[in-house]
Amino acid sequence: MWETRSRWMLYASLLTAGFMMLQMAFFSLHMLFGIRISFNMFKLCIELFHSLRSPLVFYLIHAIVLYTLAACLWVISRQLFVSVRSTRRLNRQLDTARTQFYSRKYLLQEHELMIIHNVVPIALTLGIIRPRIILSTALLELLEEDELQAVLEHERFHLKHRDPLAIFLLSMLAISMWYIPLYRWVLDKYKIIIEIMADQFALSRIHHVTDLGGALIKMLKQGQAPHTSVSYASFAETSINVRILHILEPQTKLSLRMPFLRTVISILALLILVTFT
Repeated sequence: MWETRSRWMLYASLLTAGFMMLQMAFFSLHMLFGIRISFNMFKLCIELFHSLRSPLVFYLIHAIVLYTLAACLWVISRQLFVSVRSTRRLNRQLDTARTQFYSRKYLLQEHELMIIHNVVPIALTLGIIRPRIILSTALLELLEEDELQAVLEHERFHLKHRDPLAIFLLSMLAISMWYIPLYRWVLDKYKIIIEIMADQFALSRIHHVTDLGGALIKMLKQGQAPHTSVSYASFAETSINVRILHILEPQTKLSLRMPFLRTVISILALLILVTFT
């Protein structure tokens, strides 16, 4: 059920935004290079407003298209830059011996796990193209063996489902298409859902619920190092109260009712872009 909901939210967002992005790209090609596309709603709208003599809307359409495409390029560029910088930093902190030991112990490929020297407990899955689980030496010292297994199984779920990529794509939509606020709501809810799903996956692989809960509480007390401007799935950052409730009561329902105001604004924005912009 959770997986179906999360995939529906992800695919619906990507499909609607992908269609808009494609139309914007066609429109830009036509305006910049004179390349004619058989059907482009933005070009049709421009022609409509030319006939209606509405220059303000004409410039507004250009601004929306240029801003959206530029924002996407900026988010992608920032992600690439931060990813390269983070990779270099992690490689300098790499604990090769422990990485090899825990990779064998938990049946992971060496490129799927990295143990780093760090005084802060860290457990996250990082990487868009080639995700890997990042654990710190402080985390290994903080947790008992069963608690560590619970954390690793949680992160294994994120690794298997390539959650950092999904978070990155939804974040890009929320930033570049801010005028459709429903994308921000989807991003926030999606993060909560995948954390609950990862917890449930971990619970199915461990012996006691207390191992997962204990690890979560210990990491909350210690705190995690921030990893701003990069997409990742972290063990101890998202909606802690909701996660603890679902660990204790797995049948608890999470409200996924779409916010009325955001939904109305998003629908109006899409309708304006499709028919009037």
